[in-house]
Amino acid sequence: MMNSTTQQVLCPRLTISHNKDAHNFDYSTNVLVCIINGLLMLPTTLFNLVLILCILRNPSLRKPSYLLICALAFTDFGVGVLLQPLFIARKVALILSRQDFYCSLLKSGNILAHMICSPSFFIVTMISIDRYLAIRLRTRYNQVVTAKTVLKFLTGCMVSALAVTLGRLQATKPSYMGIAAVLMFVLLLVIMVSYFISIKTLKTHHRQVHSIQESMLVQSAQHKRTIKTLLIIVSCLFLCYIPFVGVVIAIAIQGRNAMLMIAWEYTATLLFLNSCLNPLLHLWRCKELRQSCVSLVCKTWHN
Repeated sequence: MMNSTTQQVLCPRLTISHNKDAHNFDYSTNVLVCIINGLLMLPTTLFNLVLILCILRNPSLRKPSYLLICALAFTDFGVGVLLQPLFIARKVALILSRQDFYCSLLKSGNILAHMICSPSFFIVTMISIDRYLAIRLRTRYNQVVTAKTVLKFLTGCMVSALAVTLGRLQATKPSYMGIAAVLMFVLLLVIMVSYFISIKTLKTHHRQVHSIQESMLVQSAQHKRTIKTLLIIVSCLFLCYIPFVGVVIAIAIQGRNAMLMIAWEYTATLLFLNSCLNPLLHLWRCKELRQSCVSLVCKTWHN
């Protein structure tokens, strides 16, 4: 078992940090995160698959905002169907002292994690900006933000993810982790700023309008609900991502040690949890999306 292994370096060409000794890996932690991810894997896959099918099969949901949610669901689906199974397999290989197998899984897992999680971060950032534009532009929103614009952005996300992945494969110094942490922090900051500007803009609109028609009241109520939804999603994102970012920064500065590696395992699992929560939050907060998904599930069940 790995917990009895002494000062042995694991995958030195793949691990970007100091203190890469095998004894930094805690046996009980590895078993526990395997169980947690095993429980999360199926619901993460199913919830996001249902969300994807709902949006793609319903023409009325093929709007820019829903396309962004669909793109996020695709990345979250990738977490459930690819990253979590690889994560569990890698931990099992480590527990069984199959270091050759472990290193192969670590390499493939690193590539897939960067290809899947990098676009996810960019998409969540774009969703927050999209909500701000919907409030700021109002009637001009549909002219400025189109499905074509969203598809161009998503293409840019994939190119950026590819660049990040190639950078990770070429990186040989701990400073890479610091750069990655800074990038994540900047994107989180953009999300937070977009949310607060959206709130401020919504309040400004209320002060400017003296004679509000019924249609504008409905639109205002929709924007309020959207902002509340965004707050819930952003809060969930911060709770799931900030601990991981903190651990990544700490590892970049101090190098790997037993305590930080245990923290990394749990915060990485918390990161995966976000992929399970995202579809649930969108279905809970969006009536149109929820009704479409219920209809799809009922049709599938009866057929």
